[in-house]
Amino acid sequence: MPEKPSKLMPALYGGIIMGIISGIPFLNFVNCLCCAGVMFGGFMAVFFYKKDLPPDNQMFTNSDAMALGALAGVFGAILGNVITGVLLLTVGNITGKAMYNMVIGLYDSIGLLDKMPADAVEQMERGMMDSGLSVTNIVLSFVIDPLFGLLGGLIGYAFLKPKALPPAQTVTQ
Repeated sequence: MPEKPSKLMPALYGGIIMGIISGIPFLNFVNCLCCAGVMFGGFMAVFFYKKDLPPDNQMFTNSDAMALGALAGVFGAILGNVITGVLLLTVGNITGKAMYNMVIGLYDSIGLLDKMPADAVEQMERGMMDSGLSVTNIVLSFVIDPLFGLLGGLIGYAFLKPKALPPAQTVTQ
């Protein structure tokens, strides 16, 4: 029986996709749709692994897909946090700035900004600007990314699993 190919590189590719989607400002809003970017990375890890298998190979199982998705989630969490940290150090919290300006503009347009205490506006600005890379965000990414990557891997398995051949029909005469 031939042995299965390594899961490391396909999981790394899926993790790179996951990390880029999770780490780039404004692109990371895709994850607001039930962690769609994270699940897509797990799906792509299964896709790349399936490409390494021979076409007639029936050794691909759902446990392979789960392992690929979870491992891609670990790689995605690492890369996503690195990208977020580098961007915060170089350009600052551009997502927080944009969200603050949008909320302030909305409050001003409907006349609520003048009625708000200055302390509340200041606290809102501080809260949005401090929402970058924290210990809580890092720990949560190492929990959420493998879980939703695993789910993406299972979805990938459902779409890419080997098709079962119909049972052979015997002809009786």
